[in-house]
Amino acid sequence: MKTYVLATVGTSLLTNLRRDLNLSDHQLPSEQQAVAWLRQRDPNDRFCGAEINSIANLLAGQDLSAGRTQPPAGLQFLVSDTAEGQWCGRALTLYFSKWSPVKEVNWEKVPDLTDADPRRFAHQGLRSLVKLAAKHLQEAQRRAPTALRLIDATGGYKAQISFAGLIGQVLKVPVVYLFERFTHCIEMPPLPVDFDRSLWIQHYPLFRRLSEENLAPARDFDHEERQSRLWPLLDREQIDGEEYVSLSPVLELMHQGFELVPPVGREEPPACDLPPKDKLRLAQAEMAHAPQGSQQVAERLARLPWVRSVENVRFVNTSVRSRVKSQGAPSLNEIHYVHGDGGKGLEFRLITTCTTPAHRDWCLEQLRRWAE
Repeated sequence: MKTYVLATVGTSLLTNLRRDLNLSDHQLPSEQQAVAWLRQRDPNDRFCGAEINSIANLLAGQDLSAGRTQPPAGLQFLVSDTAEGQWCGRALTLYFSKWSPVKEVNWEKVPDLTDADPRRFAHQGLRSLVKLAAKHLQEAQRRAPTALRLIDATGGYKAQISFAGLIGQVLKVPVVYLFERFTHCIEMPPLPVDFDRSLWIQHYPLFRRLSEENLAPARDFDHEERQSRLWPLLDREQIDGEEYVSLSPVLELMHQGFELVPPVGREEPPACDLPPKDKLRLAQAEMAHAPQGSQQVAERLARLPWVRSVENVRFVNTSVRSRVKSQGAPSLNEIHYVHGDGGKGLEFRLITTCTTPAHRDWCLEQLRRWAE
């Protein structure tokens, strides 16, 4: 596999086929009938639809910022949660699987991506699009690390197409689009924006839980979470008189992007030559009342090579088992880490060997993984 194309899918093929065969708006021809109809046409014929036109264009070879597209290729179609969308997925897969330059072809339905319910589309549908795009692009990189991966955002709902551009921006994957009158795909320029990684690290347990569970009662989160600048960005809804929260599609994209793309310019800080036992500066009178496992956590923190000292600062009320507190530190070399038992937490102050933001990014990434 030299090129991997993740393509959003609309219904232009079905629309054109219905018109040419004099079918009603509710009739679905067989996929075999569609392929036979397509075989009579050049893939660049506009009647073949947006997806076939753009992919034929890409596989003919095109220079992009990340390299030149070339077969053999892998295709992954993401279709809407509608009967028409799934029909298009099956028809396109059947058509391309018999087209010799293409190595592997698959399609998958994006749950809740339907125009029957605008709210469902805007919240659950676009979130599902983000999660599936991230999953397939990551799997493609694992299977073929040297392949050129890209998103073809030519087909589908307009909101889906625009959001695909943002997905490519965050996941560092080129996004292409074929306008109707163009003879070749154009690459969408990257947006000059980025997300706040420190906000994500600080609230990683919340991001991870809401990404996995989709929806959770607001009461499950502690006072500190509800007072954070992240909280107003969450989607909310009332269910049986109780408030529930979920990630918005953009926050889901933020989460998936940071999970899959490491920060640029991380640099491991120098090691401290003190033995771990000499790094501990614990007030033992308070440790006697600390959450279970606090002593072991302190000793584990002290074994990190870039930690100079570990001290317990204060007790906090927290519903999470661990949290990195990166914001508001007085200096680059200070990071706070909270260990909890689901009710009470103990906040540790770590003095590190960090002297640059790149050093600090390294440490925050290492501590964030403890929350997994």
